[in-house]
Amino acid sequence: VTDSEPNPTHHTIDGAPQLHAVEWRASNVPTLFLLHGATHHARYWDPLIRLLKPYRVVALDARGHGTSEWGESGDYDPDHYVADLERAVEQFAPSDGVALIGHSTGSLVSMRYASKHPDRLWAAVFVDIDPRPPGSQRERLQGAGARPARTFESLDQARARIELLKPGLSDADYDMLTETTFERLGDGSYQQRLDQRTLAEYAQFDNVSLLPRIERPALVVRGAESTVSSAAAAESAAAALPRGELATVRGEHQLHVQEPAAVAEVLLTFLGRHEPR
Repeated sequence: VTDSEPNPTHHTIDGAPQLHAVEWRASNVPTLFLLHGATHHARYWDPLIRLLKPYRVVALDARGHGTSEWGESGDYDPDHYVADLERAVEQFAPSDGVALIGHSTGSLVSMRYASKHPDRLWAAVFVDIDPRPPGSQRERLQGAGARPARTFESLDQARARIELLKPGLSDADYDMLTETTFERLGDGSYQQRLDQRTLAEYAQFDNVSLLPRIERPALVVRGAESTVSSAAAAESAAAALPRGELATVRGEHQLHVQEPAAVAEVLLTFLGRHEPR
């Protein structure tokens, strides 16, 4: 976090399971609501959030991720994720609604919420995911969830894992992500704060038929080198949205982490045209 940017405020969303959210810039400006992808948590948005200074930002830890409580077995399905988002937005949303921004699985959940509650939004952004991902993606995630959670002997080893998966971040961001991603176990080792069932029970999403119901301005963002979202699916999704737009930015799947400046540029342009006045 830069010297001019205060630390976020931590909140809990009541209900079962109890959810954790962080809020940046709690002032009377338009609100953005951010949803992370599988295995991530709210603080992975930090590099991007710092560049979104015109806005109040709320980032949610999904159930079973970060410091949100875990769900029961069988509760990691689209309907439960949408219900969690409903109560979170209800707690934070101002009268003029929010702009909902999702990445990967967070985009899939956001699409479902946006099709169900367009009246609660002033805009939506879906970052790097096909609305109907191929079954191979689900199978890969389920396979990862079926394996024992990886443990590390030290925080330095845990940090090295983040550096390998997310190259190019600052030392401060690596420190922050190491601190917020891992917890110490009783034997002194470190493990990610993640319920493996979020992966083992990963559902097949199919949101194609929902896109025409999303009545608010919506932006589809794709990484030019992404192997997760195809160019054809991104173009088709933008065309199916009644007020859809498409932006392609340099980078792979983790755009908001590895290319925050490029993502911020397209977001600020899009949101600036549509924010409530």
